[in-house]
Amino acid sequence: MKAGFCAILGRPNVGKSTLINALLSKKVSIVTPRAQTTREDVSGIYNEKGLQIVFIDTPGLFEGKEALDKIMDKTARQSISGIDVILYLIDATQIDFSADDKVLASIKTAKPIILIFNKVDLATAPLVADLAKHYQELYPSDQQIEASALKNYGLKEIKEAVASHLSEGEPFYPAGQLTDKDHPFMAKEVIRQELLHFLKEEIPHQCAVTITSFEEKKDSCKIKAMISCEKDTQKAIVIGHGGTMIKKISMSARHELEKMWQENVTLICEVDCLPGWRNNPEKLKKLGYGKGGDN
Repeated sequence: MKAGFCAILGRPNVGKSTLINALLSKKVSIVTPRAQTTREDVSGIYNEKGLQIVFIDTPGLFEGKEALDKIMDKTARQSISGIDVILYLIDATQIDFSADDKVLASIKTAKPIILIFNKVDLATAPLVADLAKHYQELYPSDQQIEASALKNYGLKEIKEAVASHLSEGEPFYPAGQLTDKDHPFMAKEVIRQELLHFLKEEIPHQCAVTITSFEEKKDSCKIKAMISCEKDTQKAIVIGHGGTMIKKISMSARHELEKMWQENVTLICEVDCLPGWRNNPEKLKKLGYGKGGDN
């Protein structure tokens, strides 16, 4: 059989997480309309007869100022190591190509790159034609595929293109495994997703989630989580008047986890203040970011 690894790269908010979920027909990566939703790489494992593709969803590539931003960018770039092919997503609705040109130039390696023009359902035909012409002139050997991850358009072509770059070999994961992440990680991510859903402006980006307790039985699990904010004012907003906001976040996250896992979930979320955590290497490691010297 053919088996191998494919990294999904691109700038923030181009649809990487939506694409990996669409390719697998299952949710393995959280999705929101907000940029920088993905903070850590997540592998989604696609299996069909004679084929296993390990898709790696990555944080968006961008030049941020915070230590957390630098860790996220480095995580995405490190995902290129040991992979067989790169899917580079480009927003087909954009007019200015310069930012993607800069990123692509910085990741150009010996690895084959497939350019995915995502969100074509929202773009005009002239826009997509200009995009295709620009990258045909810049990178004539790179395959181009028009897609809409949200509308499940172009998925078959993407899988076939990736498979063409893989070698014969044994599968890397058992056939039934969907992701390399465990349930505590997924619980943490779903809570972050709901923070991004319910809270406005920059507050969710200045919050981190850690799972402090996780007990799983046959058909149920009990989870305790800590939401860490940078400021006391943010903590008050996350909690809400009389605890209304944290109740909304917890309930929505619990429902999402129950739908994903098909089991009863008890979720208790608490909130604390951890000043300056996004720029403190020790605090970042405590929260699970930049482990192993990645910062």
